[in-house]
Amino acid sequence: MKTYIKQDIVALAALLVLMVTQAFAAETKTDILTDYTPNGSSFSNQTEIDFQKQSFKAVLDLSTCQSTTTNENVLSIGNDLQGTNDWGNANVIHLFYTKSSNTLQVNCFNGGASYTYRKDHTNISGETTIELNSNGLYLNDTKICDASNISNILSLTSILYGSTQGSTRSWATYKSVSLITKETTGGTTTPTTTFSVPAYGSTYYICPAGYPTRCFTVTTSNNDEEITVTTKSDSNTGQQWITKQGNYSTTYPWHIVNVMSSKALDMAGNNTNVMPLQWTSENDNNEANPNQEWNFDEVDATNHTYKIYAYTQNKTYYLTYDGTDGGKLGRTTDSNSATAFGFIKVEGSTGGGTTSGGTSSNHGSFDVSWIKNQSKVSDHKEDAHATFIPYASVEQMKADATHYAEPWQQPDETKAEYINLNGTWKFKYVAGTSSGPGSSEFQAKDYNDNSWGTIHVPLSWEMANYGKPVYTNVGYPFSNNPPNANSGMSQYGVTDHNATGFYRRNINIPATWKDKRVFVHFDGVYSAAVVWVNGKYVGYSQSSNTDAEFDITGFVETGDNQLSVRVYRWCDGSYLEGQDMWHLSGIHRDVYLVAMPKVFVADHYITSSLSSDATSGSMTVKMKVDNRDNVSATKTLQVSLLDRDGKQIGSGTQTYTGTSTDEKTITLSGLSSLHPWSAEDPYLYTVVVSQKDENSTEEMAFSTKYGFRNITKSGNLININGKRVYFKGVNTQDTHPEYGRAIDMETMMKDLTMMKKANVNTVRTSHYPRQPKMYAMMDALGFYVMDEADVECHYNQNLSSNSSWITAMDDRTKRMVLRDRNHPSVIFWSLGNECGGGSNFSTTYNTCKNLDSRFVHYEGAGSGTNYSDLGSNMYPTVSSVRENRSGLNGKPYFICEYAHAMGQAVGNLKEYWDVIENSTGIIGGCIWDWVDQSVYDPTKLVNGQKKSDNGFNYWVSGYDYNSTSGINYGFQGNFLNNGIITPDRTWTGKLSEVKKVYQNVKFSDFSASAKSVNIANKYAFMPISSDNFDIAYRVMKDGRLVEEGTLASFQTIAAGSSATVTLPINTAVDKSAEYLVNIELRVKKPTNGAADWTTWAEEGYSIADAQFSLSEQNTSNGTAKGTDGTMGFPVLPSYTSAGGSLSVSGNTVTGTDNNGKAYSIEFNTSGKMTSWTYDGKNLINAGPDFNSYRKVDNDRNFSTTFKNSSSISITRALAKSGNNATMSVKGSATGCSYTINYTFYPDGTVDMNVKFSPSQSLARIGLGMQFASGFENVEFYARGPRSNYSDRKTGSYLGRFTTTVDDMVDEMIHPQTFGDHEDMRELILTNKASNVQIGIKAGGRASFSLSHYDETKWCTSGDSMWNTKLHWYDLTRNPQVYAHFDYMQRGLGNNSCGGDSCLSDYMCPSSSWNSNYGYTLRFTPQSGGNVQITE
Repeated sequence: MKTYIKQDIVALAALLVLMVTQAFAAETKTDILTDYTPNGSSFSNQTEIDFQKQSFKAVLDLSTCQSTTTNENVLSIGNDLQGTNDWGNANVIHLFYTKSSNTLQVNCFNGGASYTYRKDHTNISGETTIELNSNGLYLNDTKICDASNISNILSLTSILYGSTQGSTRSWATYKSVSLITKETTGGTTTPTTTFSVPAYGSTYYICPAGYPTRCFTVTTSNNDEEITVTTKSDSNTGQQWITKQGNYSTTYPWHIVNVMSSKALDMAGNNTNVMPLQWTSENDNNEANPNQEWNFDEVDATNHTYKIYAYTQNKTYYLTYDGTDGGKLGRTTDSNSATAFGFIKVEGSTGGGTTSGGTSSNHGSFDVSWIKNQSKVSDHKEDAHATFIPYASVEQMKADATHYAEPWQQPDETKAEYINLNGTWKFKYVAGTSSGPGSSEFQAKDYNDNSWGTIHVPLSWEMANYGKPVYTNVGYPFSNNPPNANSGMSQYGVTDHNATGFYRRNINIPATWKDKRVFVHFDGVYSAAVVWVNGKYVGYSQSSNTDAEFDITGFVETGDNQLSVRVYRWCDGSYLEGQDMWHLSGIHRDVYLVAMPKVFVADHYITSSLSSDATSGSMTVKMKVDNRDNVSATKTLQVSLLDRDGKQIGSGTQTYTGTSTDEKTITLSGLSSLHPWSAEDPYLYTVVVSQKDENSTEEMAFSTKYGFRNITKSGNLININGKRVYFKGVNTQDTHPEYGRAIDMETMMKDLTMMKKANVNTVRTSHYPRQPKMYAMMDALGFYVMDEADVECHYNQNLSSNSSWITAMDDRTKRMVLRDRNHPSVIFWSLGNECGGGSNFSTTYNTCKNLDSRFVHYEGAGSGTNYSDLGSNMYPTVSSVRENRSGLNGKPYFICEYAHAMGQAVGNLKEYWDVIENSTGIIGGCIWDWVDQSVYDPTKLVNGQKKSDNGFNYWVSGYDYNSTSGINYGFQGNFLNNGIITPDRTWTGKLSEVKKVYQNVKFSDFSASAKSVNIANKYAFMPISSDNFDIAYRVMKDGRLVEEGTLASFQTIAAGSSATVTLPINTAVDKSAEYLVNIELRVKKPTNGAADWTTWAEEGYSIADAQFSLSEQNTSNGTAKGTDGTMGFPVLPSYTSAGGSLSVSGNTVTGTDNNGKAYSIEFNTSGKMTSWTYDGKNLINAGPDFNSYRKVDNDRNFSTTFKNSSSISITRALAKSGNNATMSVKGSATGCSYTINYTFYPDGTVDMNVKFSPSQSLARIGLGMQFASGFENVEFYARGPRSNYSDRKTGSYLGRFTTTVDDMVDEMIHPQTFGDHEDMRELILTNKASNVQIGIKAGGRASFSLSHYDETKWCTSGDSMWNTKLHWYDLTRNPQVYAHFDYMQRGLGNNSCGGDSCLSDYMCPSSSWNSNYGYTLRFTPQSGGNVQITE
């Protein structure tokens, strides 16, 4: 009982809400005849009627009819009821009843001699209702004749009704004849459903004209499912149908495909046992199917209703519907019995512009409930389309030379039909409340905003110190209660809930735009935006990273106008924007106005059919001509294809004539000698589209850069233009340390040029589409792009299987594809990221396939098992990759995320690519990710502060705002900083490794005697020739350059081939030094008039290189890993002092060097060095000691101890040994013991021979010591110039480099171990103030690092780096220099998120079976004129 009471209360409450918030319809019945019996006599009455508002309804009792008669004329309705012998040629409906058979015959005439509808309805008896309204004729509340068949009658304003026709008059009883008038009271009128003019590529609900709330429906993806007509539900994609242009028939040009099932509407005319159904599309079968080729006959031009028919089995069949809710579609060969249907455009679908089909300044009003309605993704937003900027003529377009050549550049407003709205806007921030957004009704045209602040557009408003940034990884910053996104997770520091930002500015419409169609365009807004112009509501948008465009033609006038935009920080769409990133707010991308002719080319889709190598074929441009006002227009469309030099190589025209939106196609055939596009050679043509009016006056032009290339699959490999391509990629984020998610053009270009310089050829737009201009850059610079939809519900993956979210997911996918499909750089579509394997992806996968032919990627459904053309996974180990080298899940294997580059990272990258390049089914992968996401502290940034006194950036991270105790809700501290490069785009040691591993050239088989090297060209297309490259060499003696040169000429090395070249090296090699040669492939600017393919690099940039030894390598101390050729660790020669003297007293060595400088070295009784002076100056702050302190982000899952020596003792006392002195000490620490054998030479030189005996796995085995304050200047001969580690050093070469201790910091966002330099030969520290220098040479395996910072501050136990709030600017710069001299550091691996912790080759030894774990360091202090001061 309680349950029922509760339900009744809920129902009553819902009814009350409905009565308050909505209009309710009332019907007024006016009787014009009651209880009338004609008793077989003729009668005729007349009444006025407005069928748009009124229905004619007659209730007859047929039981009084005569049993002995046939065909009683019980009722006629029309403007001529006709006499006994008259028949047809009138606008009339005749009903005849035969009581003996209970049959009612209905005949409808629409002015012609033949009836438009005729049928005998059986089982009719007793009380019977006849109703005539604007939707048609109804019998007992069932529609029997569509309005299209009696349109003339329904246009009458006065009708006759009665019984005059035929030989038998009516005996029926007329219980009532009434006019029913529908009225609307209370609130606002519910808008009448308006049908649209169908357009190619659009998505619609297809409804019977008389039942606009019902539509064609399928419930499965099964072939043979018959089409039913059920109540329309906005979230049901089984009711959404895409109207495509068919491939096979021009007479029946329409092809209708269901969104959910991807099956086509099929007449089934060859099977009379079934009704119209869905069947595999003829496009998928690549075979014409006449049952799926449709045409539409217009019935009502005002209401846009149509008969839908197909020609099959030598008959024309029309679709019918009997009016039954849930009933099936039928078919008839009688056009007069056909049902009229209308098309209701699905919100956010493609094609057709506004659903009203015309220009209007009345768009209703915004409803705040839309921000928590997942089915409401937009309102009055334009359909997605390819990016272009319109001009009034081709001449004007070409005059804007910069933008014409480089479409990412700002258009010239004096030449383009374009106005840039970036810049300063008025702004007001309104904090949200836990129950919803705060009030912000500031859109009135004359609203006084003088007291408001200003903000730059584009910008994330948090960067202007409005509200606070929030970082989450897998979770949401708000409570997980979809579709509501309003209550911030205050328990973890999100306190501003769903804030609102209100933007206002004036826009000036030039007089030349008076008769044009004007659009306002937003490239991206987080997360939902409402737009008003001059105080009138224009439209609504969500989906933060796809375009939002609105037609404001009816809202603006020439001169000044007022534009207002309300932006909600969160909306229901934020549940699909749960990416691993800062969650920031506001207008973060470009805003501008464009103007078009009233009838204009609104979209264009360029495709090509090419030979396998893409050098010949045809190009097709499909253009959507938008005629939303349905005016009569004639336009001439021209497509021209120009090569890079501007030479026209093809042209075609088409004429548009009509009153509705249409599609026109121009194909340029017989194209030959085409220059293919690839990432290696990104040759772009220009496609020019121009439009002329009926007077042949040019009125519109735009251009698109286009590249000819083929994407095919061969086995489990992907080919471009017939060649296997390796996709050497990175994942990217839109992030800027000053602007937040607003990334400016200069930063985009810097990112891409750095990528090109690092041999990156692939970008995954994780996890949302980028700004349009970035694709233009990638087209031109040469990148392969995986374009990813803005869909990630990582924390609530159930949404991907909840059908109510299909509309939102599909809208984001569709808008991405429609915007970006003309870009040659886009090779793959990606459906989103980490949403699980929900069935909604079946729809979005099919959307991609329906709109374009590219391969589709999605990792989240069984590693690419479902909804993906590629196998894909994240963070596999090297061994796992090796196991799948022939493909993953039977598909080409793409590693969408790997080598998690958090902090000190990108270890063992070479090992991944050794597997990939020797595979038969791995196509490549993308490192996660390109750039650290930290931003400057906004509270300091607004005051102009970017750096601390110590020169560190005021970068902040997630833990600066939100407690990492909310890890399970996604508040994961510093986990947003996984970049190869830093937020300010500084090149790092990580990027040097990427550049080396990704390079497209392999140098091998170097012969020191012949001075020759084999060069293998791993490019897919690019030859290594003297036209585009120089082969250069640099010879170094102990790290100093002694010779360099280039080959005067060399044999061209074709792609995929190799050749041996001889270097003209003149340097004589002797045993007194180490001689190395660096061989480089340097980019060469064209000199033959060809286009510059290296716009991203300066002349002579080394794009690929290697280092080999010219000296005979001594490998007695072991062989280094990660080198191009054999490299032994250095061997120190025996040493004899050139002079000087020393003496020993207790534990102290004193003496004078050969330059007369005194020195002193003291040890305590345990053998620990406590003092070292030279020429009266302190050299050390603390003596050598074991040190295993090492912690980086990639050590997350490696448990180690951080220790110095727990004990130390003298094993051989300090004593003279000939001219020298010796001493030995031993020490022990957790996990390792060691010995140091000292040798002291009279000239002040000291040898430290160190041996380590590890007993457990450590991150670091070596000694630490502290040099005295002032030893700031550094020169080193080791791998450099940037930091490198045992498994990240292939891209760092031996050389002699100069720097300072301060500049050796790797400014990872969270402080951690840094600055390692492998394969140390020599280190020189200089104290310029005291004029003292310490030289340190190494023998054996050794590396070093230097710092002013106490490493115990970040070397804490446990998995603590990502969640411990610490910044470089928090640390104290100590004056002494902390030095590490390591025998070995553990490799970095890539285990901060999956992947390998560390490969076995790079683990520190954990037992002492080998007695050679050690090195020798030779220290030599100098001063005075002997000091070589380094800068």
